[in-house]
Amino acid sequence: MKPLKKYQSITVVFLLLIGIVNYLDRSALSIANTSIQKDMMISPSQMGILLSAFSIAYAFAQLPMGMIIDRLGSKIALGASLLAWSVAQSTFGMVNSFAGFMGLRVLLGIGEAPMFPSAAKALSEWFDANERGTPTGIVWSSTCIGPCLAPPLLTLFMVNFGWRGMFIITGAIGIVLAVCWLAFYKSKAQYLAELAAEGKPLPTEKTAPVQAVDPQAPKVSYFAGWLDLFKHRSTWGAVLGFMGVIYMLWLHLTWLPGYFEREHGMNLYKTAWLVSLAYGFGAVGTIVAGRFCDRLVRRGMSILASRKFGVITGLVLAALFTVPLSFVTGLTGCIILLCLALFSINMASATAWMIVNTIVDSRRVASFGSIQNFGGYIAGSVAPIVTGFSIQYSGSFNTAFMISAVVALCSALAYYLLLNAPISDAEPAPEHIVGVTE
Repeated sequence: MKPLKKYQSITVVFLLLIGIVNYLDRSALSIANTSIQKDMMISPSQMGILLSAFSIAYAFAQLPMGMIIDRLGSKIALGASLLAWSVAQSTFGMVNSFAGFMGLRVLLGIGEAPMFPSAAKALSEWFDANERGTPTGIVWSSTCIGPCLAPPLLTLFMVNFGWRGMFIITGAIGIVLAVCWLAFYKSKAQYLAELAAEGKPLPTEKTAPVQAVDPQAPKVSYFAGWLDLFKHRSTWGAVLGFMGVIYMLWLHLTWLPGYFEREHGMNLYKTAWLVSLAYGFGAVGTIVAGRFCDRLVRRGMSILASRKFGVITGLVLAALFTVPLSFVTGLTGCIILLCLALFSINMASATAWMIVNTIVDSRRVASFGSIQNFGGYIAGSVAPIVTGFSIQYSGSFNTAFMISAVVALCSALAYYLLLNAPISDAEPAPEHIVGVTE
């Protein structure tokens, strides 16, 4: 394997593993939902608020994190955040109050905020513009592999060590992975610097970046460049569109185990396997999205158009598969519909992040991705609360599913109407900190 390909593969594997741990940690409260409600006398509406505390903190932490990641680079930003959120995760096993859980969910949300903007930035630097679809799909499959592994794995931890032990173990796994990332990951800038120092020829990109920086463009501060993104129609298309993606994803992530237990009377073990099956389909959806978009580009479609087509298709299909859940009562039919809905919405999610490293230059990928994520998780923070109150007052999930389908269709419309062109770039001023940049 050529050295460049080797480090590209290492980057993808590292990001995939960190993404899996990320979703194991944020899924833990959902898996322990019923047990914690019983132990701590928490109502469904209170649990909805508790589940949303993560999303609210995660959303608002996105806004400054984009600039921080673009300045420090993926290695330092992601390594520090992984270490921080893993410590918070372990601490969950040591608290005894609703207020304590609320505070730790906020800390977990802030800690996990840099994960996917950092991943998008790393992929934009390591891969040519027309080759990013497949690695992006592989890395974003972690958003389903994590929830897929979470039910059987976290249930196993709970059965043997209790829900407190489950939190401590998952946090310890993240701490070990953070040490490995910081010790062994090599950024592309670091790799190229080592080649230059050794007098070896530098690799060249097969294609020019989608948005090359104009050498005559004025240098601007990272903050000014970040503010400039809000002036563009395409930014708002991505923000409003991603709201529907995360609303639907977060509804499933936080309430799917409870759905099978409440609506179909499934026990903890059967629920774990059914949830894993549904997320297995979601993981396939992310990988299919990457291959699908890259194939469209090879057939002549523009890179941005291929991404836009993919995300709209995923949202529309997710809505179409979700609506019948309000009418189908048989377990088999519900499982099939949920699997197809998760396949589709995760296809949309992976494609949305392909848009991030397509629409702006790599210098502002983390900033743009963080803004998109902010909008998405504002909607995501609402989803568990709406679902919790809907269940409490209607007695079923039917209304919650219908609302999510409408939100998904509105988001598809936002992508169609607003996301029309790449964002022109001005070069950020050289504000990187010596010794920690990429």
